Amino acid sequence: MAKTVRRQTHAERREKAETRFLDFAIKLIAERGYDGFTLADVADAAGYSRGLPAHYFGKKEDLLARVAEFTIDSYHRQLGQISETEGGLPRIEELIRIYVRTRGVALRCLQIILTQALVRPNLRKTVERLNAEGLAAIQKEIKRGIRLGNIREDVHVEHQAAVIYAFMRGQMGFATLDPSWEEVAVGEEFIATLRERLKPRK
Repeated sequence: MAKTVRRQTHAERREKAETRFLDFAIKLIAERGYDGFTLADVADAAGYSRGLPAHYFGKKEDLLARVAEFTIDSYHRQLGQISETEGGLPRIEELIRIYVRTRGVALRCLQIILTQALVRPNLRKTVERLNAEGLAAIQKEIKRGIRLGNIREDVHVEHQAAVIYAFMRGQMGFATLDPSWEEVAVGEEFIATLRERLKPRK
């Protein structure tokens, strides 16, 4: 007896199409920059009707905002795979390692989006929100580390989180512009310095 194949729902088909659009948008942004592609180009690359990206996302700037969210969500999914057995400093170290090892089209795409956010108000709002969420996540781990005893109690949570976040963003800029940049080695040096600075006082 032949198996019955379940048909995808409209919501499932839309989610699949949106994900495909976002995947190809990342590649086009990385290869051509913001001004080097259109929504129709995204549709052509993904194999869909040329008008569909505009229907789903609206303007190109809105697509970029979704790409930014999609890229950061991918990073958060990787972070979610880290063991929760010990939070605080060990988790911050793994967070940094995942971030600095991001290479290729995703890295270049995110850097272009950050640059465009300087001149595009709607995109800037999305980036500002993502920055705030990133800082909050680091602050949460610092506070957890203080409770667990693997981070010293007198650390300034907000300032230290900002230093860590600024390092990760700066590292991304260097890695994008300089193919010879040794991001893993630099990341490990930063982690070693951070570990020494944050360890509980005896």
